[in-house]
Amino acid sequence: MTTAMHSDVNTTRHAGTARKTSTALPNIELRLSPLYPWLLIGFGALFFVLGLLFASPLAKGRNIGVGILICVVSAGAIVGGNYWRHHLPVIARMTPRELFLVRWPGRLSIKWAEIVEIDKKSLTLMRHGVRHNSELVCIKLSNPLPSNDPLSQSSPTYKRFNEALMRGIKDNLLSGYDLSINPQDEFLRTADWFIAECRKRMDAAAQS
Repeated sequence: MTTAMHSDVNTTRHAGTARKTSTALPNIELRLSPLYPWLLIGFGALFFVLGLLFASPLAKGRNIGVGILICVVSAGAIVGGNYWRHHLPVIARMTPRELFLVRWPGRLSIKWAEIVEIDKKSLTLMRHGVRHNSELVCIKLSNPLPSNDPLSQSSPTYKRFNEALMRGIKDNLLSGYDLSINPQDEFLRTADWFIAECRKRMDAAAQS
């Protein structure tokens, strides 16, 4: 009798711990990296200066109309970039139940139980002649992602081409994984941080 009661208490305590772990994990929203609007602001400022040079009386081949047009467009880019900087879109969300990602052609909703494996892969790229190492988070799913973009749905030929292309990328670049994320470039987070947060929720989902 005592043993049975002790077992029931342990079972209840374990279930309560699992529920506590699941509810304790907060929702995390990851927004687009502010690097992109700052780049837009920087290029806008650069072209604004060029527009002033075009309109300057000291410039050779002065063209006031072109200079003013460049300045107006550049000013619009600066204002738009500043607005974008303060209204960065959410491109990933982690909840206790699912991982939401904004990917072409729309949003992906992946339950934590559907993730079979998650790992970090290093990829070496050349940017402007400089070797750059990127850390990708690679995810393997129990069910591969379907080709649900509008063009694939309307054209069976394009759908077959797209599926063959994705299989090639999956087998040759992703080493059999179904999905890759670059947390550093997309939302200024490290791959290790992203994987750790995902695994917390995967473990909590497995216990619930």
